[in-house]
Amino acid sequence: MRSSPTTQCLMLAVITACSTDFTPQPCAVDGDCGSGLVCEQRDQQAACVRAEDAPLIIGQSAPLSGTNQALGVGMKLGIELAFNEKNAAGGVRGRQLQLSFKDDAYQPDLAETATRNLVDAQVSQTDVPKCPSTNGSLASGAPVSTTALTRGPRAVLAILGNVGTPTMLRSAPVSIETGTVFFGAFTGASTLLRETPVNNATPSAGPCWRYIFNVRASYGQEAQATIEYFKAKGGVTSYKNLISFDQNDSFGQAGYDGLVAACKNTIDRCSTDLPATSNPIFRVRYTRNDDTSVPATVVSAEAQLTQLLNADTSGNPVNVGIMMTDTYGAGGDFIQALRTWQFDGATTPANKATRLKMHFSNVSFVGANALADRLKAAGKIAGSNEYYTDNVVISQVVPNYQSDASDVVTAYNAAIAKNSATPSFTSLEGYVAARVFIAGLEAHRGPFTAASLVDTFETLRDLGLGIGATSGFSTKSHQYSNSVWGTTLQPDGTFKNVYFWSTGIPIDFP
Repeated sequence: MRSSPTTQCLMLAVITACSTDFTPQPCAVDGDCGSGLVCEQRDQQAACVRAEDAPLIIGQSAPLSGTNQALGVGMKLGIELAFNEKNAAGGVRGRQLQLSFKDDAYQPDLAETATRNLVDAQVSQTDVPKCPSTNGSLASGAPVSTTALTRGPRAVLAILGNVGTPTMLRSAPVSIETGTVFFGAFTGASTLLRETPVNNATPSAGPCWRYIFNVRASYGQEAQATIEYFKAKGGVTSYKNLISFDQNDSFGQAGYDGLVAACKNTIDRCSTDLPATSNPIFRVRYTRNDDTSVPATVVSAEAQLTQLLNADTSGNPVNVGIMMTDTYGAGGDFIQALRTWQFDGATTPANKATRLKMHFSNVSFVGANALADRLKAAGKIAGSNEYYTDNVVISQVVPNYQSDASDVVTAYNAAIAKNSATPSFTSLEGYVAARVFIAGLEAHRGPFTAASLVDTFETLRDLGLGIGATSGFSTKSHQYSNSVWGTTLQPDGTFKNVYFWSTGIPIDFP
């Protein structure tokens, strides 16, 4: 039987002193409310509500299926570890953190659909977009929308830990067009994510760039660290001895652009001798989510290496730096095929087994642990005393969890052990991004709205987590970390530190 209005009023009396003209207690910050209450936005007004009735729901779109699912699994795990840790400690002043997750299979169209769902995107029939990136074509295909998008009533507070460049180029415009913070994406791309009025006259996002916050270093910074490593430790002194193996999309292009820029910054005469073409450094490209496209790239790379060996008459080793903007499946296949070719016993090119010195460096997105597992399983190269793991480096954007003693890595390893999970660089990146995000939530004092979070994040300085120099956000910089850690694979699948690099600091070799 349904209770009467009078009965309902009596049931609520102990809480609200029920009356026909009852109004919630107004507030500006949580401190204005009593014990167990927090200040939140309700019906366009700030009011005191029970903390358990004000969870902070955060959205994530990443691959849990498809050929690159390990990347999404890792990022999701890292975020959940940080959320669970915070919730167990009482949440954000009593509010619990909840993750609303969508599997996008590392497909741009699915990522856009997932983000529209997460922000409950409402399509305007008449208004023009607020962000140029919304009706501009940042990637192949149609614009995200030719009209404005707004946040719906079921929108998440923010988007955290999106995985991938091609997916980001479809999901970020939806997020920022609706005025939703797009935070800690697992990509180092510059297009859209790292365009600000400070270094770009007209950012792709226009004024909406303020809703974008990055935690990790960029692919350009990874490329700079890689080229400095190739030059100092690999003996690569000419652009002709560089090869790019990259994914045939916006992700691969971001890495390649970084490689060309780093070459000009670092290698003598690179800026003057590079051909005036769209691809001045030799490159081979594979198809996203299709590892069967790798063998053709191997054939082209073998031809290029043969040409370099045949042209060299110095009698010295021919050092070649191969930067790989890739994912673990394609990257593992490429490395194994080239190293097998090097030791196949063929007489041409002459003495390739001893004369050729290949130095592979993968960008952080590769999925270092999955790559290590594959190359470790491949074992020793037939016809040699070398392993497939030899001379394989990954430029990481977080410290080495196997040896680093910083506060954030120590906490991460403790969380991993407590949950009986397997550690990885990808889940560490998710954990770090979530920890920085949570610190911003802790620093925020008024009702949690998407727009108000921007001002708070811009005041978030170095948190002392131990993730390298020059950390923190500001009104001019929305990238928290500018550091890169180089790690090289060992035959047993572990990682050894080989360098540390950060903006404005010379590369350091331990």
